[in-house]
Amino acid sequence: MTLRHWLIVVGSGLLMSLQVLVFMGGGMMLPPMAADLGVSLGAVMVFSSITALAGAAGMSVAGPWLLRRLGVRALILMAGVLTGGSLFAVSYVTGLTGLYIAAFGAGVLAPLSFQMAGAVLVDEWFIARRGTMLGIVMSVASLGGIIAGTVLPPVIVSGGWRLGFQVVGGITAVVAVVCGVFLIRARPAVVGLRAYGAQDDLVHADLSPAKGSAAAMFASPQFIALMLGLTCFSILMAMQQHFPTLMGDHGLDIETAGTLVAVLSVANVAATLAYGALNDRLGPLVAMVVSCVLLAASLMVFGLTMGAVGQAAAVLVYAIPAITPPIITPIVFRHTFGDRHLVSLLGVGMATMPVGVALGSPLWGLVKDVTDSYTTGLYAGVGLSALSLVLVGYALVTGPKRWLGEPGTEPEALLAA
Repeated sequence: MTLRHWLIVVGSGLLMSLQVLVFMGGGMMLPPMAADLGVSLGAVMVFSSITALAGAAGMSVAGPWLLRRLGVRALILMAGVLTGGSLFAVSYVTGLTGLYIAAFGAGVLAPLSFQMAGAVLVDEWFIARRGTMLGIVMSVASLGGIIAGTVLPPVIVSGGWRLGFQVVGGITAVVAVVCGVFLIRARPAVVGLRAYGAQDDLVHADLSPAKGSAAAMFASPQFIALMLGLTCFSILMAMQQHFPTLMGDHGLDIETAGTLVAVLSVANVAATLAYGALNDRLGPLVAMVVSCVLLAASLMVFGLTMGAVGQAAAVLVYAIPAITPPIITPIVFRHTFGDRHLVSLLGVGMATMPVGVALGSPLWGLVKDVTDSYTTGLYAGVGLSALSLVLVGYALVTGPKRWLGEPGTEPEALLAA
């Protein structure tokens, strides 16, 4: 493995860390914004929904086309300027209209360029050890959570949420530009290399060719099951934006809550390495079972404990579920459908993360507003975790038999499309 391969991993991780920083930082900056603007928490949490939905639309509608047309590096540079500038502009809003406009600018290119681009880069540069490399990428991405937990709380305390958004916007623009200029290259062939693990002169080996058309795969029950199951999982991940308020209900101040957010991000470093290796060794089905069981357990601990010790225990149990979506999503789509139409499928599949956040952030806020507690949502989340496992498990078990073997009973018109 060359230095350039490692630079791709580091660059992809730093790009994903920006998503983590914005996601976790929003949970700290939006509540004081609501109080300052005199609006409800649910109203400002729509910022997260608009950001996520704009990103989902960008990935699913235009993602593959933009990647082919503009290339990864150009997209990263564009996203860094647009996203960072929009986040910086939030510091000047005086009402919800301006906030929502800035939210669209902050989200429309960010997931495509910071999340999906990283998955595509790993897919291009690595044939062997993809799960492990995605785990390392997410370990680097944990830096975003560490910064959110250690740097943002004192910034918010001293300068308020407006300074917080300025800091996050500036970091986003600078890191994206540095990665796009110095670290990222779209394909190994561009620099005279080949994908790690290639056994011949091919730059990128199609190790699991599919037996069907993209249209047939999009219309299949396996695709629907993956979309629903992964969206349910990401709805539960949206609770991370409510960690400061949730932990406040359980006896913690914002500084202690920020410390636990940083603890979660540090724990994610080990969790991502272990989870990527688990995928490589035992497969995505076992990895998904482990993640869903841990997620259900952490939700129960969050709901049943008070004080720093209990909440810290919940955070540590939550570490693997927290990093699951970006690692598991490209793996389960490749496992189910193969490589032939992976970019097209993944353009829609990666949208489950921002869509889940878009749905989950206001839902968690609604639970808090209506019941004055997150407890109902935490217990309901246990059932949602089980549903996610059933849906994803169905696709993982039935998909390879249908799409990686014989074409089966697919209509001829779909197979020929």
